[in-house]
Parts: sequence; structure tokens; C-alpha cells
Amino acid sequence: MTGKALVQALWARASLPRPPYVPLVGEIALVLGQVSREAFCGDARVQARVLLEVAASLGADVVTVGVGTDPAVGVDVVGRLEPVLGGRAVAACLAAADVAAARAYCEAGVDMVLLLSPDRSNSARLRTLANACAFYSVPVILVDPSLQEAAEVASESGLHGAVVEQPSGAEPGIVGGGLSRESLAASSSHIPPRGDAFFWAFCGEAPADAAPEDLAALGARLAG
Repeated sequence: MTGKALVQALWARASLPRPPYVPLVGEIALVLGQVSREAFCGDARVQARVLLEVAASLGADVVTVGVGTDPAVGVDVVGRLEPVLGGRAVAACLAAADVAAARAYCEAGVDMVLLLSPDRSNSARLRTLANACAFYSVPVILVDPSLQEAAEVASESGLHGAVVEQPSGAEPGIVGGGLSRESLAASSSHIPPRGDAFFWAFCGEAPADAAPEDLAALGARLAG
């Protein structure tokens, strides 16, 4: 199955042949792409090129778009990526519950939305965001390394799932996680905690200071 098909199966809660690998690409894009933050965040052409190269080098099933980027630029990035994804899915990264931005990303064709450490004080807005994305069959996943019970918080907020550091498989909704720096060791083994609604991810961004060859080897083990 392609990365796109695997992510669509997450939403359908279908049994997966393997979990998709979704490394959140932020700082590491600047390192591997050898570009400035200004160029990456401000130029859709540059970000699209770098993200495609990084996703390929890491063996990622999903290209994560928009970290530190104005959503208008991010939507442009998605449009540039669509013809050259080669079966990969696309995830939009938002730092706030911006409903208009989420809709724009969904209409551009993203397959999931990653909500990065948002302000959770307005629960109604979070639910509105999740409902808006659900119209497009796009799950909204909470990514907040500071939360101990992220999956439960996401469920209470009306979101569709969360990334957690050590998933048990019993978490509500779609759950991502299971990866840490220890996962980069060649001897590390990875057994999914359940057969549906789960994807491999670091608790936050893929570590920017990790050896590129170790990250590539991890991707090969998870998605090869």
C-alpha cells in the first residue's frame, strides 16, 4: 500500500498491513536541505523541494508541510507537492486551531492535519476544527510533547487522535508514537501496539541532530 492509502485506512479504522511512518519534519529540514529558515518558511518552492527530498531520504510515508510557516504559504507548498508525491500522503501542520486555514489545507488535498501544541483554552474552536476536517475525511491529530495524557486530552477536545510517547494500544482515537532516540539504534525492534488506527512517529519533531543515515535506516525498517 502507498503512504496515502495507509493514512486513509487510519481514518477508516481499517486493519493495516503496517503502520504508516510519519516523521514530523521541522528543524531537520533546514539541516538536511541546507537552507535558511527564512527561505524554508517563506518560499513555497523551496519548502516543497526540501520536504520532498527529506521525505525520500527518511523513507517517510507522509510529507509534513507547514512547520513554522504561514498557512497561505503551506497551502501553496501542498499544491506544488501534489503532482510529485509518488504515493506519499501529505499532512498539514498548524500551530493554532485556525479553522479557515485547516479548510484551505483540506481543499488543497492534505490527508491529515497535525495540530502542534495549540492553545487548548477554546474547546469549542477545537471541535469546530475537527468537524471541519472530518467533512473532508481528514483526521486532526494533536502533537504536544508536554502532555502526559495526550490521547485522552485530544478525545475530550473532540480531536481525532494524538501522538504519545509510549502508546499502549488502548488509547482512544487514532494514535501515533512509539519512536524515540533509542529507536535509531540498528538493534531496536518495533512492534505496533495495535493493528488499526496507529502510525509511527516521534513524540514531536524528528530529532534534527540525529545522524541522517540512522534516520534513513529507521525509515527503511518501518516502511521498507
